[in-house]
Amino acid sequence: MRSIVYNGVDLSEWCSAEVVEKVALPVVPETMVVPGRAGALLVSGHIPPRLVRVRLFMDAGYKPGANGLADIRHRVYAALCSASGGTLRLPDEPEYEYHDAVCIDAGAWSSIFEDGKGEVLFTLLDPVAYGRARAETGTTFEVGGSWATWPAFELAAEAGSAVQAGCGGAFVRVEHAFAGGENVRIDCETEGVTIDGADARAYVALASDFFSLMPGGCELTFSGCTAHMTTFNERWL
Repeated sequence: MRSIVYNGVDLSEWCSAEVVEKVALPVVPETMVVPGRAGALLVSGHIPPRLVRVRLFMDAGYKPGANGLADIRHRVYAALCSASGGTLRLPDEPEYEYHDAVCIDAGAWSSIFEDGKGEVLFTLLDPVAYGRARAETGTTFEVGGSWATWPAFELAAEAGSAVQAGCGGAFVRVEHAFAGGENVRIDCETEGVTIDGADARAYVALASDFFSLMPGGCELTFSGCTAHMTTFNERWL
């Protein structure tokens, strides 16, 4: 991979690319004033969108001529123009993918000939990259990455009144009259629950807490099911 891949379109056919800058992730602090205290008290913080600048080099591998160059430029324009954003892969880390990426700025080509180059600027509204997809059928495993990830669970219910998936003190419990064999899906990121594909959020117990998995050792607990699978993507700062 020698270029960017945006919304599934690999620009390697027309351009090579290099990442000019990838700004480190700062934290925006949220504070409150405390009487008698100098300055302010840090309450929490959040990570803002990330900016990534990429330099594109016209590199079709042949001399396409004036009409061919115009065609290439318009194909690149079309690939980068997405009002709804999309996924982005960068040539310096092709195994990672960013979601909710938007091309917000693009400079002019420095030349209209075969050696043309230009810069584009992306905003990564979700600044934490998605790594490899994982699927685990056990209860104890290592979670890779450097950032918390949201798991999804596929459970085969046994006959009874509830199925439950948990980690530490957090759990999601689905209370329903199960005959046995129903497929229960719990998606912690969207807080969605289905039973055999039908929406079952109404059956989630009030004490439930949709949880994330932290990098490192993980130990899950399950009840009310005969089989279970945990899926997630490693997340990387």
